[in-house]
Amino acid sequence: MQTPLATAIVFLYALCGLTVLGLLVLFALKLRNISVEKQTMRCLEKYRDYFVYLQAHGEEEERLQVPYGDVTQKEKQIIQKKLFELMECFTGIHRDKLIWLCEDMGLVELDMQRLNGKWKWTRVDAAYNLGIMRSKLAVPALMTLLQKNTNDTSVFIIARSVAKCARNTEDLREMATHVVRAKNNVHQLIVDIISDSQVDTAPLFAQFLQDSDAELVKIGLIGYAVHAQPGIEPALYQLIQSPDKEVRIKAVKLMCRDIRYMNEQTLTDFMNHKDWEIRAMAAKAIGSLKLHTYIPSLKKAVGDANWWVRHHSARSLAQLEVEGFAALCEILQEERNGHKSEMAHQVIQEELEKEKLVLQSATATEKLLQYNEKLHLYRKSYRKTISTVQALER
Repeated sequence: MQTPLATAIVFLYALCGLTVLGLLVLFALKLRNISVEKQTMRCLEKYRDYFVYLQAHGEEEERLQVPYGDVTQKEKQIIQKKLFELMECFTGIHRDKLIWLCEDMGLVELDMQRLNGKWKWTRVDAAYNLGIMRSKLAVPALMTLLQKNTNDTSVFIIARSVAKCARNTEDLREMATHVVRAKNNVHQLIVDIISDSQVDTAPLFAQFLQDSDAELVKIGLIGYAVHAQPGIEPALYQLIQSPDKEVRIKAVKLMCRDIRYMNEQTLTDFMNHKDWEIRAMAAKAIGSLKLHTYIPSLKKAVGDANWWVRHHSARSLAQLEVEGFAALCEILQEERNGHKSEMAHQVIQEELEKEKLVLQSATATEKLLQYNEKLHLYRKSYRKTISTVQALER
């Protein structure tokens, strides 16, 4: 039977062996990196004049010439990285010519072959390269690879490559549909990926707004929020009635940014909506868009059951100059206690304090007159409230 001391010695030997093996692996990796760096330096030096040629002839009409002589596969990969760096620096025809050069050098074909490689990250790296080179020929193969990769973040690398290489909106639609079904809560990221495409994306977002799939509708709404386009009013009005709450909220949020949608009927519907988020957004929009007509609606909403609705309603009244401030003071006279008067009083105090600080740093007569008028309204409403309470106590 093995003694504890013998067991400890065996364990120590095993640990030392693993340590030595780890050091050998690190040393081997270090040597490999040094060798790769030397190869890269030699290649860049060998083709230094060629890179100068690429930068000097980028604006001419004819296609760029491939390097002279036989270029090894390793040299092609090093040159490819340099071309990618140049693509980041240039736009327009200069970048297009570099992309055409990648095709002429066989770099697109090389990465198309790597898409079928044995190792997963080799395939993902090839997909990334094809995206940089914007190869339309690679779209079918990239789409196939996208459908096979859904378990990790590599799906986004491949999806972005599909967007960069997309031939039309159908390619983008297929990509977006696959990603949104594979991953949750990635609508904003998908819009960002689609924006990398050279295809006109406005028709695609318009199609998404009409889709029966709520997930695609969300992408369409975010897309239009980022890339605003006219002519979507009918679709937005329909989406307000969507059974999906997130769709309703995103549609209303988009409408509340544009004063064209803020007519009396629409605002009335929003301020009486079952979703508190929509009531809060509408209240906030009234103040930011300076819609004085709806002060009575805001005054009523300060008494809403939801805190956020009360908050945005009171803040919007404060944004509507003296007229809105007067409505806040009226609330103090009409409501002796409760959430409504509490919110009105809080915002009044904040507004007076804010304007007082402004007056300390400015000498504008108009600001001073406005501050004094608001202060008078507040003191007047406060005195009336006190008188009412005293009368009731008698």
